[in-house]
Amino acid sequence: MKLFTKSIMMKTISITNQKGGVGKTTTAVNLSAGLARRGFRVLLVDSDPQCNASTHLGVTHEEDKRTLDDLYYQPELQAVDIIQPARGFDLLPAGQALAYAEQKLAGVPGREMILSEKLAGLSARYDFCIIDCPPNLGFLTINAYTASEGLIITVKPEYFALEGLKQIHSILGFIRKRLNPDLDVLGYVITDFDARKNQHKEIRQAMIRTFNGKVFDTTIRTNARLSDCSSAGSSIFEFAPKTYGAIDYMNLAKELEVRHG
Repeated sequence: MKLFTKSIMMKTISITNQKGGVGKTTTAVNLSAGLARRGFRVLLVDSDPQCNASTHLGVTHEEDKRTLDDLYYQPELQAVDIIQPARGFDLLPAGQALAYAEQKLAGVPGREMILSEKLAGLSARYDFCIIDCPPNLGFLTINAYTASEGLIITVKPEYFALEGLKQIHSILGFIRKRLNPDLDVLGYVITDFDARKNQHKEIRQAMIRTFNGKVFDTTIRTNARLSDCSSAGSSIFEFAPKTYGAIDYMNLAKELEVRHG
């Protein structure tokens, strides 16, 4: 049975890890593209001041173009005023001024709910909203978690990877208690996986034991073309559709549809 079906209710999912370099943005972009190719209406929200997802899709900041920071700082703006098309799905691009959001909004009541309130108006417009979180657990990530129904946590197969996940679970508990009681971890995606390496296989098995039923069967195998496609301004499906990267991200999109049913 499918958990996620085409409906009038948008499913909002944050792609997250407080550590950088673990395939978070690559997963956000290519999972969005994979879901779009499967016929879903998808919005990708770039919530990282580094603007990596926007850059990945060939969208650069222009003075006359509004970005996610404008949505935070200008209460009258709506998300539909900022969204732009990108590679078969829609994008809410980031701006570098997002880096100052926590300080600028320090005195604003309910500031943790800003993104949730802005995205609420899009519920009938999309099937999926994928949020690319910054590599930290600060204000922007809290806003993303509060707006989300679930988290997909990307993990590289490294020793200490499990230790790093404790912080995410700590903030997850806080969000559930104070802001979003329905938030849950949808699953852990292992990226940059090489089945020839014993260490990678051992860490995957350790994660399966630790997070019973929460580790995606799909692993994202090591594939240089995944890095190359970001500089080309496209998803892996356009850039190298026959590579492991394209196969793995399409399998991840399929698994997301069915594994929680």
